[in-house]
Amino acid sequence: MGIFDGCLIASDVDDTLVSNGVITKNNIEKIEFFMREGGKFSVATGRSANAISTVTSALKRFSPSVVANGCIIYDYQNDKVLYQEIIPCNDHKLLKAVIDAKLNVGCEIHSGINSYTLLKNNETDFHQEYEGFESPLCDFSQVDKLVWNKVIFLTEQISEYEKIKDLAIKLNISSNLIATGLYANNIKHDFLEVVPKNVSKATAVNKLCEILNIKKGCSYAIGDYYNDVPMLKNADISAATAGAPQDVKAVADYITVPCEEGAVADFIDYLTKINKK
Repeated sequence: MGIFDGCLIASDVDDTLVSNGVITKNNIEKIEFFMREGGKFSVATGRSANAISTVTSALKRFSPSVVANGCIIYDYQNDKVLYQEIIPCNDHKLLKAVIDAKLNVGCEIHSGINSYTLLKNNETDFHQEYEGFESPLCDFSQVDKLVWNKVIFLTEQISEYEKIKDLAIKLNISSNLIATGLYANNIKHDFLEVVPKNVSKATAVNKLCEILNIKKGCSYAIGDYYNDVPMLKNADISAATAGAPQDVKAVADYITVPCEEGAVADFIDYLTKINKK
C-alpha cells in the first residue's frame, strides 16, 4: 500500500499549478510520485472542459476533474461528463440584457466540452489563446436552446461588471455571479462568471470524493484565489500559494512557495511529511 492510498488532491490550475502557461518540472515529478503512492490527483479549475490542454499535455494521467468552477466533473481518460449543473433557462435573459445594453464586455458561453463567443473583444481573444481552446462566434439565438454550464464576461473596464450585477438584480437572476481572473506575464485579467446557484469547487469536489471513494480525512486542496476559498475550507488539509491574497491564505492550513517555484510540489512534500509521521 502507498502512503496516499484513498487520498485526493484537488488543485486549482491558474497561478497554482500553472504559471504563465507552464507546469514546472518539480510539480510534474511530485504529482507522479503522489499517484505512484496511491493518491488521486485532480484539477479543480474555473477553466472549461476544453481548456486544460496545458494539464493534459504535461501529465500522463490524472483523475476525473472539476471544471467550470464546479459546474462539471469531467473524465479525461474516457472523454465523459460524470456530473454537471446547468444555468436555468430563465437566467439566459441576463445575457440578452447585456447585449441589448451594449456594455463594453466580451462574453463566452460554456456548454459541456464546447464554448461559444457571443461578444468578442481583446480579452476573449487573450482568454482563448492563453487557455488553448476554440470558441466560435455565434449569436444569441444560436445558443439560447443549448445547455449552459457557465457564462463568462471579460473586459479591461471592470466597472462594466457592476452594471452586469445591477442587471442581474433587476432581472431577479437565480444564478450566482462570481469574480474570477488570472495573471499572465504579470498582468491581472479580471473576469465575471455566471454559474448555477449553490455550485462551487467545494460542492463538486465533495461529489468527486464520492465518485472516487476517497477515504474520510484524505481530501486535500490547494488554490490561490477567492473562488478557491470554499474548496480550501472544505478540505481536510488545505494549502494556499505564497501569491494568494492574505484573506485566502488565512483559511489554509499551509502556505506554499510561489506558484512559479512549484507550489503543488511543495504541498505534496508537506503532505508526505505528515503522512510519514
